Amino acid sequence: MILPSINFKNEVSKEPLSAVDKEPELCGLLLVDKQASITSHDLVARVRKIASQKKVGHIGTLDPMATGLMGLLLGWATKLEPWLIKHDKVYLAKAQLGLITDTLDITGQILEQRPGPWPGYREMEQALKAMEGASEQRPPAFSAIKVNGRAAYKAARSGQEVILALRKVEAYKLTLIDWRPPLVTLEARVSSGYYVRSLARDLGQFLGLGGGALTSLRRLALGPFDLSQSFRLEGNRAQLAQRLIEPRLAAAHLKEIYLDPPLARRLGQGQTILAPEGLENGTYKIIGKGETLLAIAEISSPPLEAGRPRRPFLRPLRVFGLD
Repeated sequence: MILPSINFKNEVSKEPLSAVDKEPELCGLLLVDKQASITSHDLVARVRKIASQKKVGHIGTLDPMATGLMGLLLGWATKLEPWLIKHDKVYLAKAQLGLITDTLDITGQILEQRPGPWPGYREMEQALKAMEGASEQRPPAFSAIKVNGRAAYKAARSGQEVILALRKVEAYKLTLIDWRPPLVTLEARVSSGYYVRSLARDLGQFLGLGGGALTSLRRLALGPFDLSQSFRLEGNRAQLAQRLIEPRLAAAHLKEIYLDPPLARRLGQGQTILAPEGLENGTYKIIGKGETLLAIAEISSPPLEAGRPRRPFLRPLRVFGLD
């Protein structure tokens, strides 16, 4: 269930804060229900203004026409971005099959529109099933992917032909919700880097309809987080701060390791230490004094020595220096 919007009356002051009055930097994960017509960049800018701080970033963009869950990181929690950007995502999408546009959605220029013939409901289910799993997908030309240091959509808007390289992605589950030709509604649980606009195109091509274009897109979930934990961005700094998820919980998908103060201190200084016994290779959250997130670290086994396994190392990947 989506939390209701909160209409806050207090406005963010435009007056600069003095050194004495300046509030501590906000830090954590903010889950926002993005509305249509605003860009991800606009959303980041609004949070910066409300929070009165520059350190704000996001963990996955949404197109201006799209709505739904966006995760924004504030303060030193922005350093968690590499471990949160790869979250799986769930979308509710609607597309018009047989409609071909330059942007692969309803906002673009119409290049062609086909009248059918339309497949049946069962055939549509089978088509979506066939498109599940790992594949190589071609992203839309109108995307933020960089080509020679320039966003692809900027080149496409200037009239240049843009053909982006195939990318390895995965559709874990594609569920047909409704099919009323030519409009299809589906739920897509997909990997990071997957473009649902490309899915609309590829589904139409698979069915012999030349392509398809998204008419609406809503992100329902981002890793372990969903829309029930989000809110519409309206309010002042104090009320925004109440919505923040602390960094330790923001990285909920990573297992935790507790370290004694001496070992935590060494790791916090960037040193590699011996890993606690009985843990598998992988990436972990390191929890230090006061239940704070001290670091993100990796356990890896060194090469065999005289044919015998050696105890794995715990190597810091990112230290937050809070212990």
